[in-house]
Amino acid sequence: MKHPPQRVLEILLDELARALHLTPEQTARCRILLADALMPRRPALFLATGERPLTDPVVEAFRTLTALGVRATLVRSHSFAQVWTSEVLRARLGTVALLDDLPTEEICALPDRFPLLCILALSDNTAMKSVLGLRDAVPPQIVRTFLERGRPVVAAGNPPQRSAVEERAAAFWELPLAVRQWLAESYRTLEQWGVEFVEAERLAETVKQRLFGGPQRPAGSNIQTVGSTPDSQTEVEAAPTWARDPRVPHFITVDDIRAARHRGERQMRIAPNMRVTDEAREAARRWGILLLE
Repeated sequence: MKHPPQRVLEILLDELARALHLTPEQTARCRILLADALMPRRPALFLATGERPLTDPVVEAFRTLTALGVRATLVRSHSFAQVWTSEVLRARLGTVALLDDLPTEEICALPDRFPLLCILALSDNTAMKSVLGLRDAVPPQIVRTFLERGRPVVAAGNPPQRSAVEERAAAFWELPLAVRQWLAESYRTLEQWGVEFVEAERLAETVKQRLFGGPQRPAGSNIQTVGSTPDSQTEVEAAPTWARDPRVPHFITVDDIRAARHRGERQMRIAPNMRVTDEAREAARRWGILLLE
């Protein structure tokens, strides 16, 4: 049976690794160099936090991205590293370079090395620290640095308040009211700053579009940056022709907000003849869609 050239080189690499007694880390590095030589690749930084292992859809999305030409580098929080050791990570994710215990000066340089940050698992602790701007751990520093530099940030999964509403998650509603409100506000703020939360099944497609280009708008073209407010230079979606006609009254409902969310929009222009229902306004606030009135 005839093997493709890439497979032949991988077989030769395995034989050389055994003959030269290379460590798993050295072999993984050789695989990365081999992949770079055979296929143009785009670098991306991945982040995993919390104490929960990655779900199967997230693992599948990661492996799909590396197969499509993404050169993956992963940063783990200390709590996540206790759940998934380096050996487990490489067994589940395949070829991946690990960055641990980064100093502050290297964190500040990460957006220059990586055009995108993909969060495979975001803990509530990291989300709240990122919003507060706390610098006592590496993950929140990375999130804030990418947002402040205007780099795309994509996160797997829905914010907890959205999952709680759509799936009636008991764990969220059992939290004390003050904690629940602050947690929801933290995730909502991250969405407004530009973190794009997507279902795990759409993660590979979204990251691919952000890295290699696609029919969607570039990330960050219609969202607020950290600490900014919308102004005349902010790009927004044009309202439909019927909505711009002042003679035609129209009510914006939850269905309109939900449709905008599924299209990946972060802002919605409200024409003078539009009236936003209370339920739609609450849905826009919950899903991080800014209404420009």
